[in-house]
Amino acid sequence: MYTHQLIELLKTFSEKELMKLFKFLNSPYFNNSKRIIALFQILKKNYPEFDSRSFTRENIFKSIYKKAEYNDSTFRNLMSDLLKLTLKFVMLEGLEKKEVESYFYITQELFSRGNIDLFKIKMDSIDKILNDTENHDSDYFHNRYRAETDHFYVNLLTNKVLKKQIVITESEKLINGLVSFLNYFVLESIKHNDNLLNYSRTYNIKENINKVNQFIEVLNFENMIRYLKDNSSDEFQIVELYYNLLKAFANFEEEKYYFNFKDSLFKCSEHLGLNDNNFLHSRLINYCVIKINLGINSHFDLNEEIFELYQIYVKNEFYKTISNNNLPFDVYRNVLLNCITTKKLKEMEEFIKVYSEKLLPKHMDSIVNYSYALLYFEKKQFNKAMTCLNKIKFDQFVLKIDMKNLQLKLAYELEHFESAVSMIDSYKHFLKNNTLLSVTRKVMHNNFLNYVSKLVQYQFGSSKVNIPYIFNQLEKSKEVFDKGWLGEKIKLIL
Repeated sequence: MYTHQLIELLKTFSEKELMKLFKFLNSPYFNNSKRIIALFQILKKNYPEFDSRSFTRENIFKSIYKKAEYNDSTFRNLMSDLLKLTLKFVMLEGLEKKEVESYFYITQELFSRGNIDLFKIKMDSIDKILNDTENHDSDYFHNRYRAETDHFYVNLLTNKVLKKQIVITESEKLINGLVSFLNYFVLESIKHNDNLLNYSRTYNIKENINKVNQFIEVLNFENMIRYLKDNSSDEFQIVELYYNLLKAFANFEEEKYYFNFKDSLFKCSEHLGLNDNNFLHSRLINYCVIKINLGINSHFDLNEEIFELYQIYVKNEFYKTISNNNLPFDVYRNVLLNCITTKKLKEMEEFIKVYSEKLLPKHMDSIVNYSYALLYFEKKQFNKAMTCLNKIKFDQFVLKIDMKNLQLKLAYELEHFESAVSMIDSYKHFLKNNTLLSVTRKVMHNNFLNYVSKLVQYQFGSSKVNIPYIFNQLEKSKEVFDKGWLGEKIKLIL
């Protein structure tokens, strides 16, 4: 089976996009090579999997060049040429989606050619789009900055100053442009600093956290936001909202910043676009998750707060973005796990019924079966849970580790202790050979296996297993997966 960067790119295309690409390649303006079209048609026949045994370099070459002897250099050049054309197609498709940005390319060309009248007509089109835009995100502010400053400099070159009022009116364009640029700068810098905070906390890089605080002090965001309030309409709210986000994550110990962020987000949410709502509501949930993971004390129940936030998140479809309409599987999984943590099994069952249909169709059956296996396990209906688990196509299932954990716990609950021993052994080999898991996660799952192994040994009658000692060790340990279930099983023995 043949692989290439072009093939990986074509896998991301829809059938409609593939048809548009075919028309693009057949346009003499872009392509005059019949062999490139022939190559594309061969690739199209193997879309979308490209996994046929006959899909090889030699066979593709033979289909195009007939009786000619295979030449690797010729074939690679042909693939490269088709890749370049495909990338040009992707660029043009992207420009069509970004209407304002594509207009700016036109206005730049018109200005360089000295066609000022047509330039102004196109600038009016840009103004209309921006005035009709409800979502004032960083892209909006950047485009507004370009539009206002373009107006100013063109008028400066082409209009005569006959009255003072003209100067005042034109100056306002430049001031509005600078205010828009400051909005853009503040939003982007806060987003990147927030990502730096999140990334640094994950890997415990304390000096980066200090740099974020230094950045806040150096730039004096308080003064910037005050300036934006005085010089723009209600647009400052989104900047203040992002600033509250940064303060919340920079000051984990002071929860007032979290509630400031939460209140400002709920007030502005209806005015935000898909991507901003997705990002900001996700960060609200992440705040609570990070505090739990770091073991930071809170004055409110973090798991209950996460449950309430997820209800808002899924009900209002804040999981959607410009490029995705489906509920991401990691969000779906996190809601299930939170329902288990907060003992909300009725809500969990309702969530599975309603929101499993919002997932990507691929592997949906396995995911639904896994969801009900989790639910039945929590309801102590272990045979039903095992039936659901057996319906999952394991090789295709995205959460192999979750499934292994559940299989092992079910084996223990159903007293299939010999099967549990075999599972523990294969699970340890799986963890050892898995290169995608972090060291921390490997330690947590290996510790889980060690505790389950001790419990199984006890069930086999081993006198070497000291249950009170194991319980004390478990209580002290922080790096153990599913500590609650293990504690429950040990308490039953005690």
